[in-house]
Amino acid sequence: MATLFTDKLVADFNKFKWLKRLDQSVILNTGEASPDLLKVPEKDAQRVLSEVVRVVLDLPRNSTPLVVWHHADSELLVHSDQTTLRCTSGVVTVSVSVECDQFQQLTIPVPIGVGQKKAVSGLVMSSFQDLQGPRGLVDTWADAIIAFAWESLLEVASTICEQVGRDARGLPLVPGSIGAEPDRLLIQPVSRYSLSAGI
Repeated sequence: MATLFTDKLVADFNKFKWLKRLDQSVILNTGEASPDLLKVPEKDAQRVLSEVVRVVLDLPRNSTPLVVWHHADSELLVHSDQTTLRCTSGVVTVSVSVECDQFQQLTIPVPIGVGQKKAVSGLVMSSFQDLQGPRGLVDTWADAIIAFAWESLLEVASTICEQVGRDARGLPLVPGSIGAEPDRLLIQPVSRYSLSAGI
């Protein structure tokens, strides 16, 4: 997947001191966790997020970062390049910058409840249906904004796990849990489960 990203991000992965790549002597079978929980500094998670939002929105690399969402007669302009991520204890807040005819550009924070180091929740995450922001905007767009924030967070974790290594079947590792502590995104890479019998 690294080919989807800029050369700068690919180079950054090689410089990230927190990125503990899987030793080649370690063979992970189906569902097994890598030996190390990754503690990703918020600024590095933000760097990855800045790239993956394009993947989430199906935007070609050199295209505009602006996306227009449609719902019935409503339209919402999303400034994807201004999407940000903040980590506190057990919460990752993905903030999405939007505007429409009725409201000038504003940021809608999406707090996503995740696990913590001592209270692992796997990939179970939750958010509020009632987001902060103008009523007329969030009543119409909350579901889409939450879905975008959630998928972006999951894509950040997936992209990082792919850089850790591959399992016994040669498949890239995937996130088994996502958590947060102040200024750190916590990710546990695992070997993916097989949904097919005998594989």
